Amino acid sequence: MKRRLIVARLISVTGVLLLIVAALHLLVTPILKSVILDRMLTPQELRIVSPPFLLNHIVVGILLIPLGFITLYTASGIRGGERRAWVINLAIGLTILSLPVVLVFVMRAEYFRAVPFLIATALVTIVGITMTAALMLVRHDFQK
Repeated sequence: MKRRLIVARLISVTGVLLLIVAALHLLVTPILKSVILDRMLTPQELRIVSPPFLLNHIVVGILLIPLGFITLYTASGIRGGERRAWVINLAIGLTILSLPVVLVFVMRAEYFRAVPFLIATALVTIVGITMTAALMLVRHDFQK
């Protein structure tokens, strides 16, 4: 029971961190556009690159918001021993854990020098590892 309480609190913290990553993602989107795209691209290139760039950043930021809230909401289910809450959080944790792995393979090394990118990547990595590891520690409490 005490382990589930600790894991539930960790899950709550990761939910807050997901909301912070969502806010960071949404806040830097217009900055990235004006600092990078507007300065580096011709008007014709900007018309082609800007819409998918903005769509991608906004969609990711918006989708992280419900993940954060669902994580926060289901943390009490972890404390209460609800299997459904454990499964939902494990799915979120594994999904978030896959993001830094994909970033390492897809992004060039110089992108990791950008402070907002590095902060977001670090937070996502911390969330993915923390959620998954914490949930695995209490997995026996949720087996049928």
